[in-house]
Amino acid sequence: MPRALALLVAAAVLFAACVPGPTTGASPSPTAPAKVQITDKTKDEIQAAIRAQRDALAKRDLNAYQATFDGQRNALRRCKTESFETAGRVGASAVVPTVVKVEPYLDAYVRAWVDEGSNGIARTYFRREEGRWIQTEPTKDEVGGEKKKTVDGLDIDYWGIDEDVVDAFAKGTLAARDKVIKAQLGESKRPFAIRFYPTREVAGIVQCNVVGFHLTNTPNDPYIRFFRYWFTPSLNELSPSTTSFIQHEGLHWAQDQFIVGITARLDWWLTEGWPDFIGQSRSLEYKRQVLCATRTPTFKELVDGPRDDLPETQPEDTVRYYAFANTMVEYLYAQFGPDAYKQLLVAYKDRVDPPTNYPKVLKVTPEEFYAGWLAFAKKKYC
Repeated sequence: MPRALALLVAAAVLFAACVPGPTTGASPSPTAPAKVQITDKTKDEIQAAIRAQRDALAKRDLNAYQATFDGQRNALRRCKTESFETAGRVGASAVVPTVVKVEPYLDAYVRAWVDEGSNGIARTYFRREEGRWIQTEPTKDEVGGEKKKTVDGLDIDYWGIDEDVVDAFAKGTLAARDKVIKAQLGESKRPFAIRFYPTREVAGIVQCNVVGFHLTNTPNDPYIRFFRYWFTPSLNELSPSTTSFIQHEGLHWAQDQFIVGITARLDWWLTEGWPDFIGQSRSLEYKRQVLCATRTPTFKELVDGPRDDLPETQPEDTVRYYAFANTMVEYLYAQFGPDAYKQLLVAYKDRVDPPTNYPKVLKVTPEEFYAGWLAFAKKKYC
């Protein structure tokens, strides 16, 4: 997996503790569910279910929380459990997501369009369980077959459940692709493609806080893969944050197109900071929050990247690194010019050695660069 944890929601509360959760929760879907009925009360009832889930998070009431989602959907349960664990460390959001529309899906489900705030409107699924609505997902057999559509040279892979939003996929991705092409470091050898995964089960074992990723160091695989995506209030376009995330992953593709496998040799902040800064993946508010109120990693930590392999590293810790990396590239451009990034990549192709490459390209030592960046970032954001 590329280091795409930056593609978390800007508030850094998409959770990924990957802690196995209890298997209790709602009972399995009935073998022959009654056809779902949407009434003038359904929208308010599902809104109440979402509020109950948020309230259970805020109160740290595990039993009440588990009662709000389908415990028999293993992938969903894993991510919901991780959300509960993370909320215990950073707190639950004070904002309750808002249901803007409900519609039937197959016989047993209601698809709710839910406004989740700055990222946009998500598609979330519910079913009836003992007279109440619980969050769930259609099973792998219920999401429709895998499909492909090509628009203006862009290959889009998706599942039938998303047939109604394929035009939005195409429009948003093409807009992101245009920006990637303009920002790429050299002529691309092939266009990128995109694949949208509609449910956790279909996505497989992917960290719950990952929005999308590109297989770095694999230039012959053109696909960027997306597991979370949001829409505008019109419901027929991808949200700006989603297109910025697509742009971020497209820029990882561009790194590989410039020098095959280069991200395996770069400092972590160079790998992730460039697509994050150019793709505008981090909000001003979040950068201020991180840079002014949390511990600044050492230079070595920013070279190595967050240690996701260590049990003490929490997902919210990992995502903060992206705000630091983002502003390091911002400083690189401001202080040394836009060509400095490309020149560093060329230097790292020949030798993986910051004490050699920084003076060679930037005419400063790593320590001087780090000190200059920190003063720049603190002055601008704090």
